[in-house]
Amino acid sequence: MIKLSEKKFVFTTKLNVDDELWVELREPTLIEFKKFSDDGMANLEAARKLFPSCIIDSNFENDEGEKLTGEQIWKLIEPSASLASRLINEWLESIPFRVIETGKTSD
Repeated sequence: MIKLSEKKFVFTTKLNVDDELWVELREPTLIEFKKFSDDGMANLEAARKLFPSCIIDSNFENDEGEKLTGEQIWKLIEPSASLASRLINEWLESIPFRVIETGKTSD
């Protein structure tokens, strides 16, 4: 699900990690977006590094009921290559810039 943040005009995407857990990520800033190129492996590495800092909300909690940080969430996700790559791909594919590049509108 993509929505436009009313306060900051930043697109966010909510991704389901599994049946219960989810994360909400913001789109990269222009400076962060410049790290992407036509090189798929380089893009995967750039996205891997950006992913934790782009998490703006989640329902991940520790044993005391406190929300986990993006870094803490990433440490749980990263060991699973299939889960990490699925979430990164879903996140990148949801970014409106990619839709615009193909000549389609985001409406």
